[in-house]
Amino acid sequence: MEQYLLHITVGFLMAFIGLMAPGLLTMTALKTAVERGPVEGRKFARGVMIPILVQAHIALLGAHYLLQHPVILVRLSQAAILLFLVLAWLFYRQARKGYRESSVSRYNIKNSFYYGIFISAINPMAIPFYLTYSSLLEYKGIIRFEQPYITLFVLGAALGAYAILSIYATYARRIIGRIAFLSQNFYYILSFVAAFLALASVVGNIIKYHSAS
Repeated sequence: MEQYLLHITVGFLMAFIGLMAPGLLTMTALKTAVERGPVEGRKFARGVMIPILVQAHIALLGAHYLLQHPVILVRLSQAAILLFLVLAWLFYRQARKGYRESSVSRYNIKNSFYYGIFISAINPMAIPFYLTYSSLLEYKGIIRFEQPYITLFVLGAALGAYAILSIYATYARRIIGRIAFLSQNFYYILSFVAAFLALASVVGNIIKYHSAS
């Protein structure tokens, strides 16, 4: 029973803490709540949970496989550089179009629950996030990559995401006033983060190459 609670708690905290900083899901939750109301913001949060159940599950299964096949992990880390560069360019392009054009009200998806599913499903950082940190926790012996622990961890992650996004939705108007700069420069910030991750990946690969030499 103790291990069951541990995996739910770890999954909950990973998602909760991981989504505390402004990002694609949190900023969209804020805008949804401001433009449509807190109730719609919480509907959006419930929608976000659905893809996370799938994404986190894939990440844990993938992490288990990658730990047994480190060569594939090296290839993925190299491919990630290109992915981050592409994302940096796309986010920068979106920022140049203007913040108003990217507002929630411009989308055709009227139902906030389905909108949450859509935004969560296209979130490019979800699987890498859960894959990276779950691998670290498994390596440290904190979690196990076996059932029913995988399912419990995934359930905790979905609940953690819902909890933090519900807080964002409930206190949206207070929060948005304090992070006005972030909300106005949302896509520029995401572009910078993606470019930084690409650079970090390049440096990491160079260090690994020289260490292996």
